[in-house]
Amino acid sequence: MRSIAHAFLVALACAAAGAAVAHHSVANFDFTKSATVTGTVQYFSFTSPHSFIDLQVREADGQEHAYKIFTVARVVMTRTGWAADDLKAGDRVTVTGSPDRKDPRFMYLNQVTFPSGKVWAHDPALQR
Repeated sequence: MRSIAHAFLVALACAAAGAAVAHHSVANFDFTKSATVTGTVQYFSFTSPHSFIDLQVREADGQEHAYKIFTVARVVMTRTGWAADDLKAGDRVTVTGSPDRKDPRFMYLNQVTFPSGKVWAHDPALQR
């Protein structure tokens, strides 16, 4: 009986680990591509386990479109130089990111230029 319970717990732990990895996956983003857009922040979620920016972008055709910019957790962002007051609704920002494989208006953040001119990037060599 004890070995059955142990096997069940091991199977449960493996299943939970698989779900956790899937939840944190960024496989849907095409990191071989990069896009840059400028727009107005509609909402900023500075949270864990993931932060995101809702951005309204006027594209070349004059149409406005909503973009969702996905990024890392708040704790990672602050450790790499992002301050809580760097971004708020109404700010105009330029972001560079890797687009989703199916929806190019969903991106993984690589770099953002804040209204102050401060630049935050995943690659610390690009920050200023």
